[in-house]
Amino acid sequence: MTTPKIVTPHHLIALASVASSGSLTAASTALGKTQPAVSAQLKQLSDAVGTPLVTRHRYGVTLTPAAETLLPYAQACVRALEGAELALRRLRGLEEGTLRVLASTSVAVYLLPPVLAAFHARFPAIELRMTRHNAEEAMSALKRGEGDIALVRGPASELTALGSNFVIRTLVRDETMLVVSRRHSLARRRKVRVEQLDGIEIVSREPGSATRALVERMAMRANINFKVKFQTVGVEALKEAILQGFGAGFLSRLAVQREVEAGTLSAVHIDAPELMQHITIAYPALGQSPPAVQKLVEILRSPETYDPKSRLSS
Repeated sequence: MTTPKIVTPHHLIALASVASSGSLTAASTALGKTQPAVSAQLKQLSDAVGTPLVTRHRYGVTLTPAAETLLPYAQACVRALEGAELALRRLRGLEEGTLRVLASTSVAVYLLPPVLAAFHARFPAIELRMTRHNAEEAMSALKRGEGDIALVRGPASELTALGSNFVIRTLVRDETMLVVSRRHSLARRRKVRVEQLDGIEIVSREPGSATRALVERMAMRANINFKVKFQTVGVEALKEAILQGFGAGFLSRLAVQREVEAGTLSAVHIDAPELMQHITIAYPALGQSPPAVQKLVEILRSPETYDPKSRLSS
């Protein structure tokens, strides 16, 4: 009785590489092997199958029907090895790899740069990639495996509904404040009531802005109106319009922290609970995410990272 010939992962990897490259020469280059070695792997697999696997022609090779039948298994073998390599890189810790951060716009621009700089100083071999999303988009991307950690504006309860299988924690408080130039009549005020804003001249964000929608809801509830003197697009343009004296504006405390500390703008707290928001982090549970995620979380939650007044209890 003839002993069946054994099919090995090397045979399948050679087949998958030939199929993807279309030639023995390109496959050998991709695999880091000589062309005779790849040909020998295909010959051994062909002997095990009992029929040829490739047809040679002047432009390379074409798979036979038998090879097409085996190809899905060969591709699955390659994916498994790639996954194992990724797992090994993660097990090796923080020596290499990529950390993909999903962040809302204000978080990406005003909170994360110093945090990521601190992370890079400690782990320079890890490539950092940051993309901007709203909360729902970020959680969807996290569930699809398109990111390693999400940092967005919104309460933890809402993010839990979007992704119950993740670790979700409130990181810091943020609030929308009334921002004015140093020459404005409200510049010396620390706090104002909502009704005191009736009729005030303001610079407005563009339609579709989440901050604009938040402020409009506040005004509607309080039955007050603003005099819109100027409308602009984006946070930086809004700050510049305020500096030029067009009126007051509504901005995240994070977005104006630098200007307030420098004394070029003043930020006034509005006594309206709906303007208080949270920055929330979400990531896969320990063991399901790269070690780099936990290190970034440690930096994010470090007492030295933020103004102590913005910290929340763990």
